Amino acid sequence: MGMTRRCFLGGAAAVPFFIGGCATRGGVRRVSANGKVNVAIIGCGTIAKGTNVPGFLQDSRCRVTTVCDVIELAPDYFYGARGSDFGAEGFENRDGIYGKGVCGWCVIRDMVNRKYGNTDCRVVTDWRDVIDDPTIDAVAICTPDHWHAIMSIAAMKAGKHVFCQKPMSLSVAEGQEMVRVAKETGVTFQVGNQGATNPKFRLSEEIVLNGYAGKINGATICISACDHWIGHGRSAARAPLPRYFSEEAWNMWQGPARHWEDNAYIPSIHDPTCWRFNSRYGNGMIADFGAHEFDQLQRGLGTQFTGPVAIENMESDYATGSDRDVFSWPSEFRFDIVYGNGVRCHVRKIDKENGWPRQTIFHCEKGDVGSYAGQGKLPDSLKNFKESDLTDKDIKLDRPNEGHDGSKFHESDFLDGIFENRQVASTCEMGHRTITIAHIANICARMQLKSLRWDPKSEKFTGAYADEANRFLAVEYRNGWGLGV
Repeated sequence: MGMTRRCFLGGAAAVPFFIGGCATRGGVRRVSANGKVNVAIIGCGTIAKGTNVPGFLQDSRCRVTTVCDVIELAPDYFYGARGSDFGAEGFENRDGIYGKGVCGWCVIRDMVNRKYGNTDCRVVTDWRDVIDDPTIDAVAICTPDHWHAIMSIAAMKAGKHVFCQKPMSLSVAEGQEMVRVAKETGVTFQVGNQGATNPKFRLSEEIVLNGYAGKINGATICISACDHWIGHGRSAARAPLPRYFSEEAWNMWQGPARHWEDNAYIPSIHDPTCWRFNSRYGNGMIADFGAHEFDQLQRGLGTQFTGPVAIENMESDYATGSDRDVFSWPSEFRFDIVYGNGVRCHVRKIDKENGWPRQTIFHCEKGDVGSYAGQGKLPDSLKNFKESDLTDKDIKLDRPNEGHDGSKFHESDFLDGIFENRQVASTCEMGHRTITIAHIANICARMQLKSLRWDPKSEKFTGAYADEANRFLAVEYRNGWGLGV
């Protein structure tokens, strides 16, 4: 594999981990029509426990055979809500049953074994063991964002199909390489974006895309802000390493990210779900929620394989003080996404009290179309528009097989792609183009600029400040890790 299971702990002197070349090592994993897809879960936290593992377990065409994480049991905080008041230390297991407030490989293993009525689920703590396992056909990558590209590329080059949670990448350069490898290996790759297969979203997007609502005059997106959670505030205080982390596990969790001085643990960015606020591990809420909302925008505009030409009117509270390295992304933001055809989408944070719920709305001649406060929104003239009203001449977005839409189980669409040897509704390239919007908006905020021009063909910034902005298109890897280019 180019590196032993231990030598990455040596820091910068470690040998880089990569799988060279473009072809898969043993060919793409193929499964017979009557076979089962053997799935491994990498990352046993909140998103695995609440979304992806249940999605795979409900589909009899697959078998979850392996779970992988460096943590046996840890707190489970979901988007700012503590499952209990035990903090990082006081959870327990009673007769194999765990409360809502815990996650980790032990919890996921027991979920799998209860479903299948046995004790066959294998546990590994090093994800490279999953890549090396010839019995595994597909992986679900449910880790923090800084691991997505490295793990996805290694899995694809091993011939395994990949279900990668959103946000798909930590940088534009990562996404480009993921797209390249996905095309060259031919594996089925699905981004964990349920909206791509949600029939209500799809109908709204097709109404807009095919002109049934008239000319698009603009769009509005409201997404969650980076208001800090878990009760920490924006504190840069260090704390002892929680007991659920061994020193080895802590180093592996950080992986390619640059360690803090003295390998410090900072609860405000290292506790569960808090990592998304630091650029070493995540890209803030513009990426976390934008992965959903910008995807709807792209589909409605028919720009899934390209993107906007500018970010304009950026206003943010991007940190200017000494804590900028800790809290990397703005908690307040407003900006416009501008497309080459003149369509402008205004993005702002959710403010329910003042009439700005979560939404992705296209402002069209006949009225507003899209999703608003969790509900579909159509003008009165289109209230009765149905999918069957689309004609053979209309552009139609990808339709999962019957019963496999994203309002139920997105994972089944992924399995369809594996069995039918095809791509699915939320492909690697679509996911890359979607999250690129978040990356370029974050770069604009990071540089404290009002606007930046973007060329979606070359995937580079152009115009004023382009040279400096383009330096932010890639991330730096440490501790011996790399993409394998």
